[in-house]
Amino acid sequence: MNPVNAIKYLNLINKFKANHPKLPQFIKAAGTIADVGTVIEIAVTTSEGKKIVANVKLNEDDMNTIKEIKELRAK
Repeated sequence: MNPVNAIKYLNLINKFKANHPKLPQFIKAAGTIADVGTVIEIAVTTSEGKKIVANVKLNEDDMNTIKEIKELRAK
Protein backbone atom coordinates (compact mmCIF):
# COMPACT_ATOMS: atom_id res chain seq x y z
CA MET A 1 0.00 0.00 0.00
CA ASN A 2 1.42 3.36 -0.91
CA PRO A 3 1.80 5.97 1.85
CA VAL A 4 -1.01 8.21 0.60
CA ASN A 5 -3.47 5.32 0.58
CA ALA A 6 -2.22 4.19 4.00
CA ILE A 7 -3.02 7.63 5.43
CA LYS A 8 -6.47 7.60 3.78
CA TYR A 9 -7.07 4.12 5.18
CA LEU A 10 -6.14 5.16 8.71
CA ASN A 11 -8.33 8.28 8.46
CA LEU A 12 -11.30 6.18 7.34
CA ILE A 13 -10.74 3.66 10.14
CA ASN A 14 -10.55 6.49 12.69
CA LYS A 15 -13.74 8.03 11.28
CA PHE A 16 -15.54 4.67 11.58
CA LYS A 17 -14.28 4.26 15.16
CA ALA A 18 -15.54 7.75 16.02
CA ASN A 19 -18.97 6.93 14.58
CA HIS A 20 -19.15 3.57 16.38
CA PRO A 21 -17.00 3.78 19.55
CA LYS A 22 -18.45 0.64 21.15
CA LEU A 23 -17.42 -1.66 18.28
CA PRO A 24 -13.63 -1.41 18.81
CA GLN A 25 -14.17 -1.83 22.55
CA PHE A 26 -16.22 -4.96 21.91
CA ILE A 27 -13.63 -6.41 19.52
CA LYS A 28 -10.86 -5.73 22.02
CA ALA A 29 -12.83 -7.41 24.83
CA ALA A 30 -13.64 -10.40 22.62
CA GLY A 31 -9.96 -10.72 21.73
CA THR A 32 -9.06 -11.11 25.37
CA ILE A 33 -11.32 -14.14 25.85
CA ALA A 34 -11.04 -15.86 22.45
CA ASP A 35 -9.20 -19.16 22.24
CA VAL A 36 -8.93 -22.10 19.84
CA GLY A 37 -12.46 -23.30 19.13
CA THR A 38 -14.10 -19.92 19.74
CA VAL A 39 -16.84 -19.21 17.19
CA ILE A 40 -17.18 -15.67 15.88
CA GLU A 41 -20.55 -14.95 14.30
CA ILE A 42 -21.50 -11.87 12.32
CA ALA A 43 -25.05 -10.97 11.31
CA VAL A 44 -26.03 -8.18 8.96
CA THR A 45 -29.62 -6.99 8.74
CA THR A 46 -30.45 -4.40 6.10
CA SER A 47 -32.95 -1.59 6.56
CA GLU A 48 -35.34 -3.72 4.46
CA GLY A 49 -35.03 -6.64 6.87
CA LYS A 50 -32.81 -8.87 4.72
CA LYS A 51 -30.38 -10.82 6.87
CA ILE A 52 -27.17 -12.73 6.27
CA VAL A 53 -25.11 -14.55 8.88
CA ALA A 54 -21.61 -15.99 8.75
CA ASN A 55 -19.35 -17.54 11.34
CA VAL A 56 -15.80 -18.78 11.73
CA LYS A 57 -14.31 -21.17 14.25
CA LEU A 58 -10.88 -20.02 15.38
CA ASN A 59 -7.98 -22.43 14.96
CA GLU A 60 -4.37 -22.34 16.17
CA ASP A 61 -3.22 -20.40 13.10
CA ASP A 62 -5.94 -17.78 13.70
CA MET A 63 -4.79 -17.39 17.30
CA ASN A 64 -1.20 -16.87 16.15
CA THR A 65 -2.38 -14.23 13.68
CA ILE A 66 -4.36 -12.45 16.41
CA LYS A 67 -1.29 -12.54 18.65
CA GLU A 68 0.85 -10.98 15.92
CA ILE A 69 -1.72 -8.25 15.30
CA LYS A 70 -1.80 -7.44 19.03
CA GLU A 71 1.99 -7.23 19.09
CA LEU A 72 2.07 -4.92 16.05
CA ARG A 73 -0.56 -2.65 17.58
CA ALA A 74 1.48 -2.40 20.79
CA LYS A 75 4.48 -0.99 18.92
